[in-house]
Amino acid sequence: MLDRDWRMLCADIGERRAGSAGERRAAHWIAERFAVAGASRVQVEAFDCMSLHAANVSVNERHGRSWRPVDAVTLVGAPGTPGKRAVTGELVWLEMPENAHRLHPGSLRGKIAAVFGPLPTSVVAHRRLVAADPLAVIHVDDRLPFSWVKNDGVYPHWTRTEGMLPTLAVPYLDGWRWRREGVRQLKVRIAIDLRAAQSQNVIAELQGTEPDLPALVLTAHHDTQCGNPGADDNASGVVCLLALARALASKPLRRTVRLISFGAEEQLSVGSDAYVRRHQPGPAEVGLVINFDSVASPLGHWVLYLSGEPRLERHVTRQLAAHGLDVEARREIIPFSDQFPFNRAGVPSLWFMRTNFPGGRWQHHSPHDTLENVSAVEVQRLLGAVHPLIQTLGARAKWPFAPGLPTEQLATARKVGRELYG
Repeated sequence: MLDRDWRMLCADIGERRAGSAGERRAAHWIAERFAVAGASRVQVEAFDCMSLHAANVSVNERHGRSWRPVDAVTLVGAPGTPGKRAVTGELVWLEMPENAHRLHPGSLRGKIAAVFGPLPTSVVAHRRLVAADPLAVIHVDDRLPFSWVKNDGVYPHWTRTEGMLPTLAVPYLDGWRWRREGVRQLKVRIAIDLRAAQSQNVIAELQGTEPDLPALVLTAHHDTQCGNPGADDNASGVVCLLALARALASKPLRRTVRLISFGAEEQLSVGSDAYVRRHQPGPAEVGLVINFDSVASPLGHWVLYLSGEPRLERHVTRQLAAHGLDVEARREIIPFSDQFPFNRAGVPSLWFMRTNFPGGRWQHHSPHDTLENVSAVEVQRLLGAVHPLIQTLGARAKWPFAPGLPTEQLATARKVGRELYG
């Protein structure tokens, strides 16, 4: 069953970028599979998003008297160069975040900024970069030191409220070579077709015998970045949801189990945010969110991000270990996956992820995120530990940890949420 579901999502449907026909086809197929598994109240809820329909990107470096092309992709949601024309400028390096304080209004005007390290994750640093007014921004991601380029997106809320620069990514090794060889001038052209569209959340329920108890919510996302079938990120999470729907449907638990596959996660959890804004779930309605995102690396480490009190961590890690799954637990608020909008509403969460590289996963957002690079054995190992955890939690009216988020974590979630999501 796991292999069949994976093949459908990645081989038959393929790329599922937000707002595309592929994403829509995946959403309706997932809804069908939930219904076949025995879930009730299966719904497909549409919401607004931006969809990249086409992009024509070129980056050329000055090589003597000629220009030499370099592989590049635009970041989804960023604008094109003015009039879709090429811009030429001096290459200036920003090592981030430590160089952010050097940015001043107009200080990069007429130049092309290469950002080594993370793009700004604080609105103050982003405002500084926009005000510096470069012709374009090129991201060299220090997590992925490879010869291929990764796809990514920008924060939709910042695009609407703060402005966004023409932004693209190039391979790490090309950035390395530019710095080593002293490349001084680039020519960049970004022509994009970005349209208003709709994405879909797929929601299903396994109704409990005491439906007034706060529900368990199991989540994943079915969309991908451009240029890959997203076998790990995140067909692996959807495969988990479908397997759990089949396993849990035969015998109702005391608590309702809600399963949600979100769209448009790759645009900073637009689908999850839309669901939380629409349904307003708080701790009285949802007791715990369990999110599955990128859980299928053949070689790797199990990482569990927990948002909640220490007793939640102790209870969960002991339960998992008793069923053969040892995890590295990190108790923190992470705004870059689908559990976060629930955290803003005060709901605790678990996010399962399997890392294989210091930067996360070496195949991240690249053409290498394929069926050849995922493991059904590891997903079965995860399910073998998570299924009994869900059964235990679902069967109890009272849990051995407090509901909701601790005050400090809730304050952090709301502060970060205001900045990144609005």
